[in-house]
Amino acid sequence: MPHASHSDGQQPAIISRRALLLGATALAGAGAAAVLGSGRASAALQMKTEIPARSPLGLADDLHNPREVHSVNGRFRHELTMRMSDYELPYAKARLRLYEGEIPGPTFRVHPGDEMEITLHNNMPPNRDSAAPVLNTPNQLNSTNLHFHGFHVSPKANSDNVYLQINPGESFNYVVRLPEDHPAGNYWYHPHRHGSVALQVASGCGGMMIVEGTLDEVPEIAAAIERVLVFQSPVVDPKSEDLESYDTIWSLDAERFWLVNGQFRPRIYIRAGEVQHWRMLNAGDQQFLPLQLAGLELHEVGFDGNPYPAARETDEIFIAPGNRMNLMVKAGAPGVYTLVRPAFRQGKMELPEVQMADVIVLPTGSDKVAADVKMGTALPSGPLPKNRILTDITDDEIDNRRQIVLGVTDTPGMFKNTVFTLNGQPFDPRRDDIVARLGQAEEWEFVNTTPFPHPIHVHVNPMQVVALNGVPLAYKHWQDTIPVPAGGTATVRMRFEDFDGRFVMHCHILPHEDLGMMLNVAIQA
Repeated sequence: MPHASHSDGQQPAIISRRALLLGATALAGAGAAAVLGSGRASAALQMKTEIPARSPLGLADDLHNPREVHSVNGRFRHELTMRMSDYELPYAKARLRLYEGEIPGPTFRVHPGDEMEITLHNNMPPNRDSAAPVLNTPNQLNSTNLHFHGFHVSPKANSDNVYLQINPGESFNYVVRLPEDHPAGNYWYHPHRHGSVALQVASGCGGMMIVEGTLDEVPEIAAAIERVLVFQSPVVDPKSEDLESYDTIWSLDAERFWLVNGQFRPRIYIRAGEVQHWRMLNAGDQQFLPLQLAGLELHEVGFDGNPYPAARETDEIFIAPGNRMNLMVKAGAPGVYTLVRPAFRQGKMELPEVQMADVIVLPTGSDKVAADVKMGTALPSGPLPKNRILTDITDDEIDNRRQIVLGVTDTPGMFKNTVFTLNGQPFDPRRDDIVARLGQAEEWEFVNTTPFPHPIHVHVNPMQVVALNGVPLAYKHWQDTIPVPAGGTATVRMRFEDFDGRFVMHCHILPHEDLGMMLNVAIQA
């Protein structure tokens, strides 16, 4: 079967499902199969628990958590279908590329050590392209694959391998094994096929993944009502019900209506004195979300799936595209408060204020909520659980230091005559841009030469962010997606642990990725 890297340094632009099937014998020893037979599929459906979308407070007009699929006894089995779906948005009717026809897709809930087996069915219509695709331009908009964003897992074979391509009418079986000590927190899944990822995510294709574990066992967190909040802004083509034109999503200020769990400006209920645990995800294609919730007390306990050492009080939530946050929210006096994205400037673009949700604080003991619904009232006050993977990276550990320059060039003949680059080059899947060895640690400085911020996402291994614009951070965050300021720098450290193989690093403003801002990292055993 095709391997993640070849001795001549070349790599095909994609690994097709058909090509990978030719290596099914090699995968069989690991328990992987490319396509589930009907009997096995029936058995697989018994290896999960499904919970419908519902309000955690049991209220009809409260924001519902998305539908959930849970692992059972260390095994997660699910068949995930991506298809064109007729969907009535609050502001338009459209045909959107969606998982299960839902916005967002179902939440997957697993545990460290679990084995996930997901069969992705591409039930979308044939691609309209008649010519061969041009690299680093929008192309083959109905071909796809699946990425497990933030997971510390293997990037090879049928695990978190973003070099795969699943074409319309094809199915593919992913098998992903989480380490026994995988950090507990928020992750997500979404398409990652280069050339079509931005349009598919802008269509609303994506869903939360939750790894339960030590963070959830903290008494104050365990006592709290839990909410999943997936922020998306599905883009509609004003000229067609089908989102087929990349021009529709290209502009940062293209008309976008922000939804929370598929709802426009929903109500979120909380009782006076109550503490709730909010799991937040920016699953949009390119806009940042600085958020404010004046009048309520906010404490961060984790970011990008990585628990903090201790809870940190804040007055602003900031989640770039791809970021996730664990937030403890404590309510005070009864009343109506607004979760708002204030007007702000993203690069050269002024973006308007957006009212995301109304937060309604009910009196304590309100008969609107059943008496048996739990109500946490305390915030975490002590150290939060530690994790081996998230141990500080010291100066002595650093084996190599690199500078990675983020750029953009005018290139006639490309989409909008624009190509985005890393170290002066657009993405080429045949090239190994960074080569390191398993067990090494490196420090990377991202240098942004453009007038736009770029949220840089590195697959497989979390990054410890140690400095922004050359200023050391008091809190050295662990993230997998770090916004690099326009005209500024960000310095990160990472260990290449547990998994060799080939993976990518890219901008999570997804049109920038499709237009070239991605490179390959090869970790050698």
